[in-house]
Amino acid sequence: MKMYNKIIVIIPAFNEDATIEEVIGSVKPYANEIIVVDDGSSDSTSLKAKEAGAVVVRNEKNSGYESAIESGFKKALQGGADVFVTFDADGQHNAEDIKKMADLIINGKADLVLGQRPRRFVHFSERIFAFYTNMRFGIKDPLCGLKAYSVKVYQDVGYFDRIGSIGTQLMIQAKMRNFKLLTIPVYVNPRKDSSRFYFKNLKANYKIFLALLKTILYSAKLV
Repeated sequence: MKMYNKIIVIIPAFNEDATIEEVIGSVKPYANEIIVVDDGSSDSTSLKAKEAGAVVVRNEKNSGYESAIESGFKKALQGGADVFVTFDADGQHNAEDIKKMADLIINGKADLVLGQRPRRFVHFSERIFAFYTNMRFGIKDPLCGLKAYSVKVYQDVGYFDRIGSIGTQLMIQAKMRNFKLLTIPVYVNPRKDSSRFYFKNLKANYKIFLALLKTILYSAKLV
């Protein structure tokens, strides 16, 4: 069995200069490399990420979560990653969970490890999304940003997300292709600032419902 030896953490960030340095510092003990994808920030996110020791991929325009993660995955693949871990820039994730997830992949127990948050979902739309993916795929928290992927999952599928599903397409493809998926509970810290994604409840629910519709239509084609 091949032993994985390079864990690369991908952090998408949009105007997260208030938290990015602390997040990178917390992740360093658990990653061989950290890639921050600055998705068109107007603040000093890129500068602070570089100063903190991350590799920075800069998008001149804000292209969205899925595109940012895709850019990070491509960079990580070029860097020889064996395990990709997605990690939010807002300080809500616990970096210690990275090791738990990566170890499950390194030890051959999983190809993809999904984080499951302990708190109740912020939005009604998240509950509906989770209800659907749980009934359809047995996935209880599809929108948790903390996930770990074996490189072979990404290479087999060939992309992260092409339908705008808030980062769930690769996960669904992995499930349909019979890769081993595991879910573990992950800790969630309270945000130190207001969430840009949940800034307006109506807008957030709209985004999630739209992503859910795209996911349902996409999943129907997989039957």
